[in-house]
Amino acid sequence: MTTLNGSRVPKPRQSRTTRDLAARYAPLIYFDRKEPFLPLAGGYTIFTQDGESPSFPRRIELRGRAPAPAAFAVEYAIWWDWDIGHLYELEHTWTYVGANGKVVFAEASWHGGFNAMTRDDGKFRVVARDGAHPVVYSEPGKHAFAAKPEILLEQRRAKTLASCGKRAGTGGLWVTPLFQDILARRKNPQVDARVTAYLKKFAFTPAFVWNKKFLVTKDLLIPWQTLFEWVPARMDWWIARLKHRRGLEIGVSTR
Repeated sequence: MTTLNGSRVPKPRQSRTTRDLAARYAPLIYFDRKEPFLPLAGGYTIFTQDGESPSFPRRIELRGRAPAPAAFAVEYAIWWDWDIGHLYELEHTWTYVGANGKVVFAEASWHGGFNAMTRDDGKFRVVARDGAHPVVYSEPGKHAFAAKPEILLEQRRAKTLASCGKRAGTGGLWVTPLFQDILARRKNPQVDARVTAYLKKFAFTPAFVWNKKFLVTKDLLIPWQTLFEWVPARMDWWIARLKHRRGLEIGVSTR
């Protein structure tokens, strides 16, 4: 059994053809100009038939939600170490591709749910570069995805300001059902306090200008199962690092 090193993203042996396919249809993400945290890795899963997602509570249907039949779909579980509110962040996008190799539909996650990445005209935006990359916009600090920045302004502005400011770090080590068994036993008041102290330093006021482009490129992509297995080591690495960072011990001033 291979022990995964938490200090860096694993680089497993993987099919070059499969990874190239995932890279071809990976999302192009627009971040706020002041966004402090960018993705570290993307765990991909390719569906050639309907099936349950291994990383999100939903079923992938190639002839269901997409307006045109898809020959396959690629799920991207995008990993950040940090959300402005907590340690551990995972958001998703889905690209549906027709038999002709063109994108027929795109979806992305939003605070535990997911939405079609369609704009007012009912169409989604795809940027052709070295492939066909669906475009999504990321909520400042929180990273939920929307099809256009206006949605983020309309639906989340007040909450986003609070999350990125006075509420920075209040989630501590985040525990979700996906990693319940793995992370719950690592969470305690001391860990949460260190996470909070660390994230308070990154509190910011978003510009609400989405001009920071981030393409999920081939070098970031690894199979989902590899990413899943790496998470415990990554969390242990961060917990140990926070414990020994000067000024982050409980009750010690950071000034």
